Amino acid sequence: FHSLAPMYYRGSAAAVIVYDITKLDSFQTLKKWVKELKEHGPEDIVVAIAGNKNDLGDIREVPMKEAKEFAESIAAIFIETSARNAVNVEELFQKISKQIPPLENIEVESNESFKLTRQPAPSTRRCC
Repeated sequence: FHSLAPMYYRGSAAAVIVYDITKLDSFQTLKKWVKELKEHGPEDIVVAIAGNKNDLGDIREVPMKEAKEFAESIAAIFIETSARNAVNVEELFQKISKQIPPLENIEVESNESFKLTRQPAPSTRRCC
């Protein structure tokens, strides 16, 4: 999987790197992914670090303070989440969206809108 990573973050505006707060080795692996992203990813990418499984805080192996300090050292967003209980997941994406710079050269009037529609499936019938 590691060799395919550049394909995923090339041209990305943001990256969320997740570790398991109950497994110290996942936090160490996260640091390697951050290094990879900083070396080979887009220069202006917004990086967010999410400590998942905060609903299992009683078996925590990664101190929140350590993770937060690491995130601050690389100017990343930091938040602890629980995918199981949907805690701070929406907040994570709101924080990211506030840091992504707007696209350049887009002139859209405030009252304009567009509608997304699903394209009909191509017909599988050939003839007659």
